[in-house]
Amino acid sequence: MPFDLLGVPGDADEPTIKRAYARRLKLTRPDDDPEGFQRLHEAYRQALQHCRQRAMAAAWDDGEDDADDGESVAADVGGAHIHQAGHGTDPVETGVPGAADADTAHTVLLDAGQLEALIAGRMPHLPSAAVAAASAVPDAENRRFDFDGFFVETMERARDTPPAAFSTWLAARDDLYHLELKQSVGEALFQRLGYDGIAMPPASLSVLETFFGQQDYWLAQRMAVRWAIEQEQTSRYDEPRPLAVRQLKRPFRWPQALAIACVPGLSTRIARLSQRLGDDYGDLPDGIDPGQDRFFRQLARKDYLGVWRWLPILARSLAAGLLGYLLPVVVSAQPQANPSWALILGGATLALQIGWQLMLWLHAMTLGDTHGDRQTLRSLIPVGLALAGLLLAAVLPQAWPAYLLAVPAALLHWRRTFDALRFLLGGIAMQGVLPAGLSSALDPGVLGFAMVPIGLALFDGLYARRHAIPLPAAAGNRWTTVASYAFFLGWIVMRVF
Repeated sequence: MPFDLLGVPGDADEPTIKRAYARRLKLTRPDDDPEGFQRLHEAYRQALQHCRQRAMAAAWDDGEDDADDGESVAADVGGAHIHQAGHGTDPVETGVPGAADADTAHTVLLDAGQLEALIAGRMPHLPSAAVAAASAVPDAENRRFDFDGFFVETMERARDTPPAAFSTWLAARDDLYHLELKQSVGEALFQRLGYDGIAMPPASLSVLETFFGQQDYWLAQRMAVRWAIEQEQTSRYDEPRPLAVRQLKRPFRWPQALAIACVPGLSTRIARLSQRLGDDYGDLPDGIDPGQDRFFRQLARKDYLGVWRWLPILARSLAAGLLGYLLPVVVSAQPQANPSWALILGGATLALQIGWQLMLWLHAMTLGDTHGDRQTLRSLIPVGLALAGLLLAAVLPQAWPAYLLAVPAALLHWRRTFDALRFLLGGIAMQGVLPAGLSSALDPGVLGFAMVPIGLALFDGLYARRHAIPLPAAAGNRWTTVASYAFFLGWIVMRVF
């Protein structure tokens, strides 16, 4: 039974059926379950037909009580003859008096309400042909509404005309004066707009919603995304330039995508735009290439260290080396290029990029996306780097290898800048209170940088243990802040005395 599929009783009225269909439609989408959607739509159509037939039969029974014999009713109202053929006929034919020629005869088809009013004698005359064409079902030759033609013309006008002119055109459509027809056309129109990938200006969609009495926030979001992609106007998604959406629309080719990824910051902007468009659309929007979406979203992940991460870094370093090779010739007008400048610029660019990328990776690893013990271990990565730095400073005669570990470990806490800075200064002051052998072996700078992650983890851990919460959740607590001030005061005391 169609009513069972919709989840409504068999005597449900038309608004109840339509609300049930709208609820089920959100769970059964044609792109995910086409067969289920087809069954749901067929059940909706059959339920509406059954409901309308039941209403027509009830109106017919009311009119039969006032008729003479229940088989035929003839009236001469306003010079027209009305004949009711029987219980099973839908139309009521009205012949023009004296018109024996079939070509001059006119047929007016009345709906259930008009039929009931005529039988009860509440209508003094039949509507004229013009009024009947506007208020009743169209005549027998034009009974079928040309929905496809209306849809095509509506889409053309929605895209090419201003909203005011589009609204005026809709209001002038006489064939949509019939309320049931208008409602049916509106439902079919919005259903097709939702799943056919059609794009139109959001203002034109608002005109259609007002005219047909349909409000669909989900469709409005999807339509705004489609229009932004087609017109390459993405300022409402915090991307004012069309380069990002233009790249997302292109078929994926790795040389071009790699060249775009070499531009600093551009791959992050493209990934952010793709994310926001997908969030509003509900899935991958129409017009966005899946390969481009995967490529740039992968590059936007800070914990990604695959081949596509290192190829742009290598390409930028080679470009910087080439610039250093040609710069003396262009700027100083030297007769011969200097390879040493190429090595300096290229090597410095490569080292900075690798160091920055490792910093981002370490920061992403300390945050992570797991819970429990694994998340606690990830948050202790900076502590391990700091201890390794202290060990290198105590063993090696040179301090710079220890700085390579201690400085990144401290910078991973850049979000807690002031607490970290106070621990840094206090760590430098700690060298004066250490035993003589250990104090001479450790560099004060290495000790200060190492004290940042160690101090933060120590007092965060005490607070987390006291309040029975995970270590990452203890970040920014009062205990650690008070301890950092104590270290800072210790640094001041050591500097003064």
